[in-house]
Amino acid sequence: MSKSFSFPIKYIFINLLLLLVVGFLCNKALAAGFSPAVSIPLESGEGKVGDIVTYANGVYDLATKEYDASMFGVIVDNPTYSIEDKNLSSYQLVSSWGEIPVNVSGKNGEIKQGDLITSSDIAGVGVKALQSGQIIGIALADYSPANPDDIGQVLTFVDIRTSFAEGTLSKNLLDVLRNSVTSSFMTPLESLRYLLAIAVVFVTFTIGFSSFGKTTGATVEALGRNPLAGNSIRKVMLFNFALTFLIMIGGLVIAYFILVI
Repeated sequence: MSKSFSFPIKYIFINLLLLLVVGFLCNKALAAGFSPAVSIPLESGEGKVGDIVTYANGVYDLATKEYDASMFGVIVDNPTYSIEDKNLSSYQLVSSWGEIPVNVSGKNGEIKQGDLITSSDIAGVGVKALQSGQIIGIALADYSPANPDDIGQVLTFVDIRTSFAEGTLSKNLLDVLRNSVTSSFMTPLESLRYLLAIAVVFVTFTIGFSSFGKTTGATVEALGRNPLAGNSIRKVMLFNFALTFLIMIGGLVIAYFILVI
């Protein structure tokens, strides 16, 4: 008499989940040194390995302004693989992602491992980012030149995006949003994130001010009707003020995490 064999379905799901997790971790590990490149014709015809390239008004050239919202990538000479247009008489191989040496200056100070790197007013050269804005990536090593005007290279994890520098959230929020929306390489998902962040801030501030206004009016009216309960009414008013403040701060925190995660 034959016996039927049944494998518990839960074990199948567990094994699939483990395979997905292992595959994800392996891809992350391999991706660290992965730097594909494409052939790009530079308008100026100039450019050295490690220079930052931008794309604006249909033209590729070296980045020449700080926090350039149109940064495209970095010139490389030995990418993991490249896609080249042989019809171009002159071009540079440019990569937009991966571990890549980037030409940098000490103009904005010494660069430490983990610092954000952005473009500068020196053609093709990056500097340490001191405020929120578009960055080319994150430094993977230190760079401490004897002279701030010296130009060298620092290994950088290139990942072009808009980022918040520590301590500059309130000062640069509008600039960051403007640069992000105008970036030539903003994906629909990234655009949605910024729109969602704006909506969260707007809604929380609207709720906060509206709630505080209504509560304040009711509190003043109650104080006029019952002066003897002044202390209790004032405590309620202070509590409502604190709650409103927390709601608005909460909105900013949520918007911040929407943008950076």
